[in-house]
Amino acid sequence: MVTRRTIRTGLTSLVLGTLLAIGACSESDAQHAPSGNAISAPVRGTSFDAYVQSTRTQLYDILSKGRYASETKPFGDYDIDQVVDMRSPYSVAPDQAACDAAGGNLVHGEKVGFLAVHGLTDSPYWLSDVRDQLRMRFPCATFNGVLLPGHGTTPGDLIDVSYQDWLDTVRFGIGAFGDDIEHIIPIGYSMGAALIGRDISARVTDARISAMIMLSPGLEAKSEMAWLTPYVRYFKDWVGQGPESDPAKYGSMAMNAAAEFHLVTEPYRDGSLPTSTTPVFIAISSDDQTVNPLAAVDYFCSKVNSGIKKMIWYQGEINELSGHPRCDNIDIISSSNDDMRTINHAHTAITMSPDNPVYGLNGTIRDCGHYDDPAEHEACETGSDTVYGERNLLQSATAGTLRRGTFNPDFPNMIEMMAAFIVASLGGGQTPAAQ
Repeated sequence: MVTRRTIRTGLTSLVLGTLLAIGACSESDAQHAPSGNAISAPVRGTSFDAYVQSTRTQLYDILSKGRYASETKPFGDYDIDQVVDMRSPYSVAPDQAACDAAGGNLVHGEKVGFLAVHGLTDSPYWLSDVRDQLRMRFPCATFNGVLLPGHGTTPGDLIDVSYQDWLDTVRFGIGAFGDDIEHIIPIGYSMGAALIGRDISARVTDARISAMIMLSPGLEAKSEMAWLTPYVRYFKDWVGQGPESDPAKYGSMAMNAAAEFHLVTEPYRDGSLPTSTTPVFIAISSDDQTVNPLAAVDYFCSKVNSGIKKMIWYQGEINELSGHPRCDNIDIISSSNDDMRTINHAHTAITMSPDNPVYGLNGTIRDCGHYDDPAEHEACETGSDTVYGERNLLQSATAGTLRRGTFNPDFPNMIEMMAAFIVASLGGGQTPAAQ
């Protein structure tokens, strides 16, 4: 009898045999080699402020001696200080003047700590718009963000990292809040959402965990071949190599990083993650081409046992939710927005404001990496008739007109819904207005 296991074993042998034949021929340039000084998980006992400062120094040292020493403008017009700012962990203290003016109470974030955890190949900058908008509504809160090991330096540093390093960093970030913080709310984007969910599932006795926010949660890879990555990484270093010109994220994906992402999501895929009573907020696109959005629905409906929970399902071209088991508290919002030329939401769009200077509607970074033809790529970069969406639109869009979405046209509404969820989770009353 031919079983699924037999098929997988046969496929693995075929793929690995092919990679053995080509693996010896692959070469990496300096951008894709390990830096020799990769970001690692913080040492136990390190204060968060010391972690932030030492990591900033480390990033500056690596970038100044590497990319900025050998290239004139490695990240376009962004200088090294700007790039280090985008990629570094941070700790933002309460805005005391705004806190006092608001009344200095729980509903405005008093004694509340938020921890931001970015995704795979990203940096803390990818949650900066969410941080800044929430800070306007919760000025009494502390906002911390971590940089996951292997990130921020060179994509080659993801060749040796393990998901345990990432989990250790999240645990450090949550544990680093002082006794003055009585409520902790982690915010995770993409793989960062999977990491905070795993960490919180092990903190059943931690009364300070008040809620979780998961944006484009990476609970399962979209690719059906993701299960191969833990095997393939021993013979092939890269899923894909791209230009390294983005100031806030890598353009290449290490095979090892993809494998570790697959492994960290295992409890979500096999259903072994325990049920949680922690309130959860999720926002995800139906057309997400990086992660499986239905995995987020399954987690939300079967694993979140809280009376306070909310999901925003951005409905685009793919309408799988209509035939999928679901539960209450899922708001379906259309992805299209004519004013911002948005057809649907990409995985990379959820966390960014249209006003973001790097990734917004008029931002400096335009994601056109899905075009191999030089003329189509150029048209995507400079054309006036471009639209924004996920890569599943590539075949239906006019050649050279599709930019992968890097901003959320519904961002203000999402923030308002998120703020209301936070207040409810804290046991507060009316949602605070932006200061």
